[in-house]
Amino acid sequence: MWNKFYLAFLGLSIAVMLFLTYYSWSWLQSIGIPAGAVAGYEYHSDIAWWALWLSSLTLFVIGNAVLWVHRNAWAMWATFLFFAVFVVIRYFWLDQAFFHFKKDNGLFDGSFSVGPFFAVFLIILAGVIVFSNQFLVTRLRAKTYPEAERSELDSVGE
Repeated sequence: MWNKFYLAFLGLSIAVMLFLTYYSWSWLQSIGIPAGAVAGYEYHSDIAWWALWLSSLTLFVIGNAVLWVHRNAWAMWATFLFFAVFVVIRYFWLDQAFFHFKKDNGLFDGSFSVGPFFAVFLIILAGVIVFSNQFLVTRLRAKTYPEAERSELDSVGE
């Protein structure tokens, strides 16, 4: 049950993030007033950012349930992959396009964007959190269900 619930929520989260990412990017293709395009991009990009955090956190919690019940961490690492892919899309593609849009339209005169460095930091931090969480949940489950009881529970569940 938890596997199906996780996969359904993952699919929904991917669809929402793809839509919000595309919609944010579409503001950069505007032929209207550049300042209006920047405001529209920033607004929708912020919504996408909050959606990424909320969906990642929800997937993380459901992934913990999958790990606890099935003793399999695939959902935790799929959550990490989901987060990492959308962080890469945001900071290596979308924010770079935004940076160049502002620069090309005279709205910004900087020459350097720290977004990719921040993305790498976030991805490493998320990986450490997922690995630590997997270790912790696995250890807690082993203490909660010792080996002898675990073999009895496994034979009952099959």
